[in-house]
Amino acid sequence: MNESMMQSPDGVAIRIDHLTKRYGEFTAVDGMTLEVPKGRLFGFLGPNGAGKSTTIGCLTGLLDPTSGFVELLGERFSSDSIDLKRRIGVMPEGLALFDQLYAHEFLAFNGRMYGLEESVIRQRVAELIGALDLTAASRKRLADYSTGMRKKVAFAAAIIHRPEILFLDEPFESIDPAGVAMLKDWLRRFVSDGRTVFMTTHVLETVERLCDDVAIIKGGQLAWRGELDCLGKGGTLECDGEQFSTLEALFLHLVGERYNHLDWL
Repeated sequence: MNESMMQSPDGVAIRIDHLTKRYGEFTAVDGMTLEVPKGRLFGFLGPNGAGKSTTIGCLTGLLDPTSGFVELLGERFSSDSIDLKRRIGVMPEGLALFDQLYAHEFLAFNGRMYGLEESVIRQRVAELIGALDLTAASRKRLADYSTGMRKKVAFAAAIIHRPEILFLDEPFESIDPAGVAMLKDWLRRFVSDGRTVFMTTHVLETVERLCDDVAIIKGGQLAWRGELDCLGKGGTLECDGEQFSTLEALFLHLVGERYNHLDWL
């Protein structure tokens, strides 16, 4: 573990303090306070429009909060925190690929952006393209990649510099089962080295099997936060004085809507 990973003496990788983000009269994130320890795979859940992507935008410098603040690795973070940005990896919702580049060109660009040496870039680009089964597509530009292949390239770009915190927005969507299994294994190894993953997804079964901790938000506010370790040991999750045997049951209790039946369906 490198020295830079020891700069947060309390062991907190991400600290969110009364974070608020407004767009005019609309409040996307409303006074959220949350801490994520180092070395954990953290699931950040909520229904559509709950404020997940906006929160990640504030945590990664893509958006500036209206009020409140964010600390990463013990340091105050903002869109101007260049040094801290080099210590995190981001796979955003929109992927943000340069479509006219080839995969190896895009990954090399990201490596240079993070200050890697050219010899390291060449080695890691070759290893990532091989491991993610993208070699056969090396003569195609990114614009011609399938959605799943684009996801793999975005993931590779987020990890090429071995970040200390990895932010992932819907990382497994559209990726084939073998690719998903490999990425899950990589993420487990990532956190076993004391690094931290902050991930959003709508696939609750994946979160239940993969993540250590979970936060559920609704309407831009924190609705529940807890550990998932007990579920693998036959335990339950507690909320509002009730016990839930699955994450899905807890999620639906907190944010599930009551839908009208369609008599004609």
